[in-house]
Amino acid sequence: MTYKRLLALVVTSFFLLVTTVSAHCPLCTGAVVAGAVGARYLGLDITIVGIFSGAFAISLALWINRKLKTYFKYQKTLIIIGIFLLTILPALAFVKDATYINLFNKLYFVNKLLLGSIIGGIITLFAYYLHNYIKLKFGKVIIPFQGVILTILLLILVSIPIYFIFS
Repeated sequence: MTYKRLLALVVTSFFLLVTTVSAHCPLCTGAVVAGAVGARYLGLDITIVGIFSGAFAISLALWINRKLKTYFKYQKTLIIIGIFLLTILPALAFVKDATYINLFNKLYFVNKLLLGSIIGGIITLFAYYLHNYIKLKFGKVIIPFQGVILTILLLILVSIPIYFIFS
């Protein structure tokens, strides 16, 4: 059995074991993981992979936050920051691709994966709050899978200019 067939078998078995999905966060998490893997597979810049990796970290944190009881003030914020750092920082050890940014006549070198992760995290938080605002304003979800669609659409819209900047 080849490596690709074994990988396909493992991924398929995960989908067979899933019985129910409780909200948009698990779908959103899976979608951004697929986006990150797809971006790397297509050979896109590591910044775009970072955008989807940061989105994955924030989406995972929001998903876990929904499942936990609140025990102290700022618990949700600490969990989001902690999961983001524990997801992104270990990956930085393997990616040495850096770029420079000229800001206020000073030159700064920034890791592209870190830059993309921060952008992706901010966009995912914005999409999450936009989704909640729409639900609050209209009293319901306007379209099915609204949270997933908003998140992926905003991530793609942000990735397009970054693709042209770094290519």
